Amino acid sequence: ISARKLQARVGKTMQVLVDAPGVGRCAADAPEIDGTVRFRGGKAGEFRNVVIERASAHDLHGRLA
Repeated sequence: ISARKLQARVGKTMQVLVDAPGVGRCAADAPEIDGTVRFRGGKAGEFRNVVIERASAHDLHGRLA
């Protein structure tokens, strides 16, 4: 189920809160249970738009918009 939901986000631009350079989460994600969004760049505490390019079993992977 998780992989299907993540796959549906591929191709979309999402606002991500950067937790650490290259790692963040979407507004609706809980850090304790949901996967992360992985990308290059960003500073902790920033909100950045990320274009989702692919999904793995638990995480999204993309690039800064």
